[in-house]
Amino acid sequence: MQTYDVVIVGAGTAGAFLANRLCARGHSVLVIEKNPREKIGTKYDIFHIEEKEFARFDLPRPVKGDEAWAFEFTKNYTADPKNLYPRLAENPIVGLHMHAYTVLLNERASAAGADFLYGASFSDFLYEDGKISGVIYETDGEQYEQRAKVTVDCAGMFSPVRTSLPDDSLVENFKLGGEDMFYVILRYVKLLHEKDYLDGSCGWPFFKSWIAPCADPAGAIVGIGAGHGYDYAESVYQKMLEHITLPEHELVKIEKGCTPYTRPPYSFVTDNFVVSGDAGCLTKPINGEGVTSGMAHLEIVAKVLDRRLRTGNTSAEALWEINRKYNLTQGADFAFTRALLVGVINAASFDEFEFAFESGLISDELVSAGSAGPELKLSPAFLAGAAKTLLGGIFSGKVSKQTVKETVRALKTANAVKAHYLNFPDKIEDFKDWCAAADDMWDRIGKIK
Repeated sequence: MQTYDVVIVGAGTAGAFLANRLCARGHSVLVIEKNPREKIGTKYDIFHIEEKEFARFDLPRPVKGDEAWAFEFTKNYTADPKNLYPRLAENPIVGLHMHAYTVLLNERASAAGADFLYGASFSDFLYEDGKISGVIYETDGEQYEQRAKVTVDCAGMFSPVRTSLPDDSLVENFKLGGEDMFYVILRYVKLLHEKDYLDGSCGWPFFKSWIAPCADPAGAIVGIGAGHGYDYAESVYQKMLEHITLPEHELVKIEKGCTPYTRPPYSFVTDNFVVSGDAGCLTKPINGEGVTSGMAHLEIVAKVLDRRLRTGNTSAEALWEINRKYNLTQGADFAFTRALLVGVINAASFDEFEFAFESGLISDELVSAGSAGPELKLSPAFLAGAAKTLLGGIFSGKVSKQTVKETVRALKTANAVKAHYLNFPDKIEDFKDWCAAADDMWDRIGKIK
């Protein structure tokens, strides 16, 4: 039996991206995928990639006429609960068909030398001397063993891989519960009047809802994401319709799915093992998207694995720099933004959200900053102006003292969380204490209500 350098579980965008990166560096890679090839990337029809990310991650860039291409737009509006004060951020976005683009990434990895095995479901790990040495998988009702120097979990948010790790693993094996994800309902609609055809997207953060273009120029996608379940998400959507007047439309189809919305495992590595993508809860706190945020992590994974495979040492100690390097970049920023958003969103009422837009507290500048990168960067000048605006809101009775108190507390906690992640331990022996302090912070932050 051939022993691969790396076996990757999951042939979605994350798994295919990493397979290409590793094969390009000369490593042997097998990707096992539970679905047949014609079913990969069918969770949703449409997903988005920012124009700048194609060059950043050296991704194939489909154009109009290509099977994977759906649409493009630049205008991204964010609006208040009454839709009276839309704020604009201009950020070129490319809409893509998820299945076709996933197939494209699979083909690219295959051309680089990766082997793919579709219809193969992960069953368990292989172990040698107490350390992971490959996987057991099932296909056509039969179980097979595949040895590998490193196993990488890119199997998606409900991953049977990470959750099969022993309880004492450095990588947490928690399973996602109802409070750890957003339930997403997408309505694909046909707009009835040409005057309403979209030239961009608009989101209403209070309702966690949005309207955006789709592949049909005369159509749109109306989306809602909420915790607790699909019934609750639907109730929020109906509440949104009491305040937001959507263009006249006819319903074409509905898609439903989930996306992780919780902090990632504290460690992404243990001996001969790495977790990434949705399996590692690597989604953007601003909008829940995970394709390119996972790739930011996988770029680090590919570089570290390349060096460690060449030295023949893929122990947890050798792979530990994946944790450190990720937290020094995107990880600490995501932790900051997630902590801040949870505090602010949980604290502010409908009327207080409305005041934030009406007063200019939420401005074009702030919305643009939110879409510019992994961290919601707030300048001292902005914070000073925000404090003045909030003080005025208190005097006018439009903002409660309790909301301001909770917002300030959320900002302080977010800064503390970021500092903690930037101080991620260099040595595994210091990890337990770091985790205990992080647990305390996330317990205080809580979940989005």
